[in-house]
Amino acid sequence: MKDVLREIFGFGELRGGQGEVVDILMAGRPALAVFPTGGGKSLCYQLPALLLEGTALVVSPLLALMKDQVDGLVAKGVAAARLDSTLTADGYRDVVGRLLRGELKLLYVSPEKLGNGEFRKLLKDVDLSMIAVDEAHCISEWGHNFRPDYLKLGKTCKQLNVKRILALTATATPKVEADIRKRFGIRKDDAVTLSFHRANLDLRITPCSAGQRKALLLEKLEKLGGPAVVYVTRQETAEEVATFLAKNRLGARAYHAGLRSELRREIQEQFMGGEVDAVVATIAFGM
Repeated sequence: MKDVLREIFGFGELRGGQGEVVDILMAGRPALAVFPTGGGKSLCYQLPALLLEGTALVVSPLLALMKDQVDGLVAKGVAAARLDSTLTADGYRDVVGRLLRGELKLLYVSPEKLGNGEFRKLLKDVDLSMIAVDEAHCISEWGHNFRPDYLKLGKTCKQLNVKRILALTATATPKVEADIRKRFGIRKDDAVTLSFHRANLDLRITPCSAGQRKALLLEKLEKLGGPAVVYVTRQETAEEVATFLAKNRLGARAYHAGLRSELRREIQEQFMGGEVDAVVATIAFGM
């Protein structure tokens, strides 16, 4: 384990909480990881995926996050891929072929893809080492509004007869945590929760009226002088704020689930390449 951790991921040791989760999964039991954003949740399934036989299936609702993680893994020499709407027909067939030949260690899919009956039939011919469910709070808190297919994930995992399930979230009240554990059959002792205090984050609040927000945002972004993400709650707000910033000579793009997948991919690549000053996004952009 230490060799893979060092050679593939460049880490000498696991952070607090990560080791506990990895040990639970390696023992063949389902686990819940409630870690703050940036707390190292992805390594909790990426490392076991490389240590176990078969393919780890990662379920994520965030297209941008899937692409970013797959690109990062491939750059490290890991056999990882994603199945999403941005792939061409040839690209889709190539990934499915690699999956069926047992060539992939990690495959990222959306909850809708896992909810597809034909795709689940295909998975019966695949040796699945584990299933990781990101943003797992959605099965309890937002499932009926945000992504309806989240509500089916517990049942789907049972149908696929996969013992190792890792539910991951940065947002879980005690009630939501209990619901997640019930749906995936996770023992209370196998739920690992870390502190949400982040000493490396600088949090600042500037009180202002609704009418002052845009001008204040423009002022702060001009001072920042580097790529930034502006989070908003609605798609219409993302478009409105991005248009305002662009009119004031800032290279800004809106990012939300209402955009075509090809356009979202273009915007993400521009952001990662430092070609835009700001992305004004809903939670569809991930964190």
